[in-house]
Amino acid sequence: MLILKCSALILLTICCLSFSWGSAVLFARPEGATKGFSLNFLLDSVLMIIQFIAIIKAENSNLIIGVIGLNIYIISLALFWWAVKTTKDKPLSLCYSQDLPSYIITTGPYKLIRNPFYTSYLLPMLAGVLVTDQLWLLITLVVMLIPLYKAACQEEAKFSDSSFAAEYKAYKERTGMFLPNLFSFSTPTASSSIEN
Repeated sequence: MLILKCSALILLTICCLSFSWGSAVLFARPEGATKGFSLNFLLDSVLMIIQFIAIIKAENSNLIIGVIGLNIYIISLALFWWAVKTTKDKPLSLCYSQDLPSYIITTGPYKLIRNPFYTSYLLPMLAGVLVTDQLWLLITLVVMLIPLYKAACQEEAKFSDSSFAAEYKAYKERTGMFLPNLFSFSTPTASSSIEN
């Protein structure tokens, strides 16, 4: 149990540091740090602290389910850094920015889901539930999902108002918002990244 706890704390710390780094340097800030971003960052910080405390206080976790949770932390980190690699030359705007997009990224994890960063932020919340065997921690997942869903919807509305509306609509039909669209059998377009 101690190894599971320590591993979870290390992986959650790496997630937090990675996400904080991304928030600080990865995203374009056409309007500076938006109020929505600042509130979301504060909320996410509180939720992560709750996760840390729950892991530290956890006593009797199921080892097999806990190991699945550790793997979800790893998947979160892999998805996050894959999205970083994919967007490093074409930075995305900070959430809740009002600027219109100047390109659509459909390569890397964006081939599968429209919001891989948001998915990578949500996965540690699920991992914490499994590592601690505390179902009440699902509340942290739901509470984090609400503002991320709102931000994703606002970003998708920006694409609908941009010169990429038709291309984005087709992209949206073949990919899921936070999870892959398993029911889409269409093949990706020949152009994997559409630019203005």
